[in-house]
Amino acid sequence: MKTKHFFVILFCMFLFIFAACQKDDADHQPINTDIVTSLNNYWQYQSDLTSTLESHDGTMVGIQNAILNLGNKSKNRYDFSQIDGMVDEYYNQCNVISDHFAVLARAEDSIVPYGESKGLLSNVAKGIYNKAKDTVVSGGRMVRSGWRVLSGKQSIRQVLNDPESGIPLLSGWAETIQKRNNARDAKIREMILNWNPTTSPEDCNYTIPYDDLPGSTPQEKANAYLNLSDEDPIKMQTRSGVMLWSDDERAATAETAKELGETGVKAVGDAYGGNVGEWNNEILDQMMEEGETPQDCGTLTVDINSSETGNPPIETGKTLIISRSDMPEDNPRITIIMNAPQNLQLQLPESEYQVIALAQDFIRGVYDNLQIAQAGLTQVATNLLKLAENAIIIEDLTVVEGCITVNQPVHAHTTCVSTIGQALNFQWTVSGGAYTGFKANGTDLTFTPTEEKEYTIAVEISDNMGNHKSRSITVASSGGKLVIDNWEIEDENFIDNKLNPGERATIKLFVTNTGTTSLTGYQAIVTSVGFSSSFNPSNVTIEAGQTLPVSVPITINKELSQNQLTLQYQFTTQNQNNDNVLITDTIELPIDFYVTINEISNVVTNRIVNINGKIANPQLTTALLILDNDSEHTFDLNLNNGNFSQEIVLTGSNEEVQHTVYVIAVSGALVAENTMSFSSQVPLMALHCTLTWDTYGTDVDLWVTDPNGERCYWAHRQTASGLSLDVDDVNGYGPENITTPSVIPGDYLVQVHYYSDHDSENAIGTNSVVVIRKGEQNPVNYYGYLSDSGDLWDVTVLHFDTVKGWSIKATDKHSKVNASTLPPKK
Repeated sequence: MKTKHFFVILFCMFLFIFAACQKDDADHQPINTDIVTSLNNYWQYQSDLTSTLESHDGTMVGIQNAILNLGNKSKNRYDFSQIDGMVDEYYNQCNVISDHFAVLARAEDSIVPYGESKGLLSNVAKGIYNKAKDTVVSGGRMVRSGWRVLSGKQSIRQVLNDPESGIPLLSGWAETIQKRNNARDAKIREMILNWNPTTSPEDCNYTIPYDDLPGSTPQEKANAYLNLSDEDPIKMQTRSGVMLWSDDERAATAETAKELGETGVKAVGDAYGGNVGEWNNEILDQMMEEGETPQDCGTLTVDINSSETGNPPIETGKTLIISRSDMPEDNPRITIIMNAPQNLQLQLPESEYQVIALAQDFIRGVYDNLQIAQAGLTQVATNLLKLAENAIIIEDLTVVEGCITVNQPVHAHTTCVSTIGQALNFQWTVSGGAYTGFKANGTDLTFTPTEEKEYTIAVEISDNMGNHKSRSITVASSGGKLVIDNWEIEDENFIDNKLNPGERATIKLFVTNTGTTSLTGYQAIVTSVGFSSSFNPSNVTIEAGQTLPVSVPITINKELSQNQLTLQYQFTTQNQNNDNVLITDTIELPIDFYVTINEISNVVTNRIVNINGKIANPQLTTALLILDNDSEHTFDLNLNNGNFSQEIVLTGSNEEVQHTVYVIAVSGALVAENTMSFSSQVPLMALHCTLTWDTYGTDVDLWVTDPNGERCYWAHRQTASGLSLDVDDVNGYGPENITTPSVIPGDYLVQVHYYSDHDSENAIGTNSVVVIRKGEQNPVNYYGYLSDSGDLWDVTVLHFDTVKGWSIKATDKHSKVNASTLPPKK
């Protein structure tokens, strides 16, 4: 990845005030050599970074190899101390890498230009380094915490409840680790169900305590294992032992370790083997978010050239840093390409990106607001400045007002830097027309044009070492001036009188001619990255003193990298000298992204409670709800035009219970969250059966048949005896609950039916869990696997006797019931 060094210069400001072509004396500040140190060492700073990244990635390779070699351990002789040590080393290296990013961020602080920061001298690079600094530490924490769970030292809940773990909520860490736990439990269950006393102990490397599990049959022992708490040492050690006898699980665990460590900050390059095409695939996998596919991608090409005449290729070492802009602050996507090729072509998901281009002996370049469109091509030609040949850099020369008006003061501004730390002198000139009030002050110039003419503003910048650079800009003046006095929302599809991500709206601009003459010309709208406008340009006349309402339809992107957007009103006309004049005014549009949760003021006594609210993004399809800060009570919200309604089933209690609802939503780099509290006192049910399963996009149903033979299920939700189904979840996870406040004598048959996997070509299996609560008795869990649509699992038969109470008639049969034989679902 990137390695080499950069250069830093801290210049002093030697401010001169010029009049016309004359230079006046001015106060000057002492030279700050930090900028020289930073620019000259910048390449070395990144070399230190990429060198540590190589060591860090080498440690991850060692971790993966050690995990893959666990199958060579002999009977009952295994520990994970070697891997523990490598994981600790990896975590420490993450902290060192973070320090290197911090050094680069401090170097950026030292490159302070004369005038405000922007462009080459902007804070973009510093922002990327700061995000990377925090994220690489987070990646180390996720690897360390993940290994603690997967090696049997802690449970997921223990890690998440540990304030020292530092696991970001939006990282998906818990889901990733739970996926491995589920896979291991499935293998353990299968091994127990097919237990052979002669061969199985050796097959599982003696890691499954079969004889110590309660039960007299393999099914009872399998259920006994699965019913163990995740914090139970037997369960944690048995799960970790799967790595000793399953090739698949070793490979999956090794890949999980790498995924946890590299999702946020990833390094690629020739030091890692492979060719550019392989890097491209790795970068694409890192940058793609859930739901994105290679078909959603466009192409970014980066040519790393010199700014010298003819823009020759740069032959020295090169590094590229690519950051996806529309990601949350604590969950970024940053790729470092070390020893980057001269010409790089990357496939990237449709989004907004930033690029830092680094080359040895050159001043780094920063490229912002790079929009990658689906099937589109975005080209970047870096044209880096050679440090030794650019003692002075003029970044920009602008007219602050954007356009100039007769008899109105004009403010010109330049942004520049001395790369060798010298004080700079500024000589300003104005030509092309008459003017008054000329006043030069270092990087700034003020004058007042008195004619409708085309004016040329020029600045020559020099130091005391004989170096100099010049820049000029030409602008035409007119007697009219346009300003946007105000704006309002005229129409919107998400009604809140605010502008939101993903919204279509029409805003009305109030454009006033504050000049002394009427203006006739062509009006147009220009939008910044993040939104677009279908405004139709037109010819209009705006009289002096008149305010013209202008309706502008806009569409705001679903995912944004910032919470404000820039809109510019442009008016093209001619002055009395027949010069084309572009008059502009710009407004910043604030973007509001928020979550509201409807309050529940009364004590909830119903078992099912609806949590309602809205998220200010009509295009967003999902958000996350967490009940009572419990990762096991997490719900994926389905959004409809920003609105959500989530049914939550509360467990019964004899006392009033306090609950907290937390909702978080992500829209690109914007994150919105809110909490709501309520209390409940829900009567205990005589019988309460809950079904959950682990496959999204599948329809699994809970059935309970009462002693009268009346079945409670999705097509018949209420029985005469009191059984009641709360919800029919048709696209994944559940829960589905069947309850009754009272029971009648006889048998209750509990079944799970795989109604549909919504895939006519492939069989999609799913793991199901049924939790049965009988009054105040402890809940009992039943675990089953359904292989395809139509599978019917007889979970258990519960027998109730008015004298003896509950008893169980064990069953674990599987059969087939085709959904076509059942009533159709609406």
